[in-house]
Amino acid sequence: MRPELIPLLVVALLLLSAGGAEVDRAEILLDGDHAADDAERAVIVGDATLTVPANATVSGPIYIIAGETRIRGTVDGDVVQLAGNLTVDEGAAIDDELRLIGGERTVAPGASIAERTSFEPVSRDASPLATVVTFAVQSLLVGAVAFGFGRRKPTLLRNVGDSITDHTLVSATIGLLASVTALALFVFMAFTLILLPVSLLGLLGGLFVVSYGYVVYGYLLGRHLPFERPGLASAAGTVLFLGLLRALSWLPIVGTWVGLALSVVGVGATLITYFGLSEFEPVQLPK
Repeated sequence: MRPELIPLLVVALLLLSAGGAEVDRAEILLDGDHAADDAERAVIVGDATLTVPANATVSGPIYIIAGETRIRGTVDGDVVQLAGNLTVDEGAAIDDELRLIGGERTVAPGASIAERTSFEPVSRDASPLATVVTFAVQSLLVGAVAFGFGRRKPTLLRNVGDSITDHTLVSATIGLLASVTALALFVFMAFTLILLPVSLLGLLGGLFVVSYGYVVYGYLLGRHLPFERPGLASAAGTVLFLGLLRALSWLPIVGTWVGLALSVVGVGATLITYFGLSEFEPVQLPK
């Protein structure tokens, strides 16, 4: 499963729980081609293809977080699209609600849909002005945090930064293991209604650790900028780093992997130094 699908999967499970469905009976499709059957269970479509055959009736609900979903028959329940592609053919029917939150879709004029609601807050084709404003707000927030740490607690940033530059391989290994383990754990917890809030808090904690790593990268860049005040240098470096990340996102495949690698190394360096509270001391083999 692609890491970026984890938050969508957690949201889908949360919506399932809120709707009273049995989360532990939900079927999650992560790859391959599938034809929907008449089993009474929820279906979550990931990186897979799901087809509701013509003249067939399935109970639903169906949650779409990626992949392709084609409805040719009848869905006797909700269809919720968070992402991915949805096609509702001529003569197909959704007897309950079609909720549109994201993704692409094609609905034939002759399709029967009992109720349709849309919660798409942001257009996928954001205007250049909106993109600039969003980046400016993000840079302002993270830059303010970097300014505070750079001014008040530069030792924390230095310890994490030293691990990034001097122990890159160790940081990458720990960061990768921690990220994969945490994501798997959060998904597992999301299957239980009681632990679902813990899963959401865990995702927020993970986002904080990643952001902390970005601040440290900004601190490292800031040391090479012509600013004498550490706080200002860290803030400027962080804004520059976020700009570089945005530029990398424009490069297909390579940019994504480089950005992911930087994030993993930053997470690992943050963890092995306990957020910079101590320097990382590699184990010395006895002579």
